[in-house]
Amino acid sequence: MRRNSLYLIYFVIALVFVSCAKIGTPTGGAYDREAPKQREANPKNNSTNFKSNGFEIEFDEYIELSNTSEELIISPPLKNKPTIKAHLKKLKVNWTDTLAENTTYIFDFGSSIIDFTEGNKVSNFIYSFSTGNHIDTMEYKGRVKQAYTLNNVKGKYVMLYKSEDRDIIRKEKPNYLTRTDSLGRFTFKNIAEGDYQIIMLDDKNQNLLYDLPTEGLAFSNTRVSATNYTKPKQDTINQVPIAPKPEQIDNIFYFFEPKDTAINLSSSKLISAHHLQLIFSNPTTDSLNLKFSFPPIKTEDSTQVFIQYNSNKDTLDIWSMEHRFDTLKLDIKDLSLKETIELYYIKPRREIIKDTFSFIAPKQPLAYFSEFLLELPFPIHKDSAHFKALSIRDNDTLEIEFSPYPLSPLFVKIDHRFEQGSTQRIKIEQGVVRNRLSQVNDSISFDLTIDKESDYGNFYLTIEDSLFEGNNYILILEDLKQNPLKTLFASNKEKVKFSNLKEGNYKIRLIIDANNNKKWDYGNYDQSILPEKIIYYNKPINIRKNWDVEETWILKNEE
Repeated sequence: MRRNSLYLIYFVIALVFVSCAKIGTPTGGAYDREAPKQREANPKNNSTNFKSNGFEIEFDEYIELSNTSEELIISPPLKNKPTIKAHLKKLKVNWTDTLAENTTYIFDFGSSIIDFTEGNKVSNFIYSFSTGNHIDTMEYKGRVKQAYTLNNVKGKYVMLYKSEDRDIIRKEKPNYLTRTDSLGRFTFKNIAEGDYQIIMLDDKNQNLLYDLPTEGLAFSNTRVSATNYTKPKQDTINQVPIAPKPEQIDNIFYFFEPKDTAINLSSSKLISAHHLQLIFSNPTTDSLNLKFSFPPIKTEDSTQVFIQYNSNKDTLDIWSMEHRFDTLKLDIKDLSLKETIELYYIKPRREIIKDTFSFIAPKQPLAYFSEFLLELPFPIHKDSAHFKALSIRDNDTLEIEFSPYPLSPLFVKIDHRFEQGSTQRIKIEQGVVRNRLSQVNDSISFDLTIDKESDYGNFYLTIEDSLFEGNNYILILEDLKQNPLKTLFASNKEKVKFSNLKEGNYKIRLIIDANNNKKWDYGNYDQSILPEKIIYYNKPINIRKNWDVEETWILKNEE
């Protein structure tokens, strides 16, 4: 009996130990949402006459480092990367560089310091010191936007240089360095009093130099001045603080990528046995030369080939009138472009060579002001002339006439003006049109609906500009996603009309066309040319059916 009792006691004790040793998720208790806080620093933050080759910072929680190479910015930059370690609750930083005399150094850790257990980030943690007998307290703030879209530029370096040599950005690292945030904003803190040359750089090789032709940048042609925001200047007459000017706090700089003018062949493909498409990286020039080795096509002979450019001249469609592209070899030259392509047409399994083709009917409804065109899949034969078709509306039948479209052999035009708001059935008999493959058209019957002028609205805009009075303007009508819809050119105080607009909301982009070449121009650092200024109208344009909207846009300094 006693032995059984002992066994029972041993069993209970073992069960307690197992329960105590069992690992599980603790229940209850608040989740730690606070970032680590600094307890002390050695030497102290904002120390003067700094002589050390490193510093230590102790936090109130265990810490670790995340993405320090990307987050940490040291200003002025060191020549060699410092050693940065996190051990328990301490952050340790050491370097081998000899520090400059009488200089304030800023170590901006961004969000690279996080607590070990929960991952809470210490946001924008900065440690500063001076090798002289005072800490610089001046600041400079600004913002960077894309020059064309005006979107915020995130995560780009912003650099300040004391030197007046504009070529210094290619030879030496900056005196001060920071980076734009998600809204394109930046702030230089603890900088010395004075004025500076400023640039923003997409530093692709991370060497803090503007030394690659692919690196985008923003710059100013005037030097910028540091400001003491925390201690407003005194009005010497009224003895009251003067607040910093808004333009000092929110200086805006416009970032642009270098213009890529190289012409490269992006793609080449056979749409069919007679149709080749070439797509280029940039618009082609008048120097473009195409030479077929096979088949033996002479591109200058319009009876053998038809070449159509898109509006931007970066896409070419080539139709061969006599030869199939079963095997194709073509030499392409344009400026620095020199390329030879070889293509082979793989016949689809179900491809049937037909003696007929089908017209492609226009999309419905058709705008009342547009031309009424029918599309052909292959250029029309040069001998094809006018032909007749039937238009049936209600119980009335009208004979209408088609003719070859003079601007492109891929279309025929309906030579008839239909009534607005009407719907009619169009019937075309087989064999009235022949293409250059000697195919004739299939018969076709389709409904043609014409909308009305009252389905559209109009927008009138007058520019009143006292800032750029001698300039001309490019006005681009866009949808709310910044897709361009219509472009007009205007001068100061001229009223322009955007006509036949569908109901909806629109935006207006204005380009100050400084050189009057009717296109937006990039900047050029070496020539001190800033990108042409772009302004958006400060409210959406609401268009309603059968309604005119009229606005006057007065350009102001704050724009």
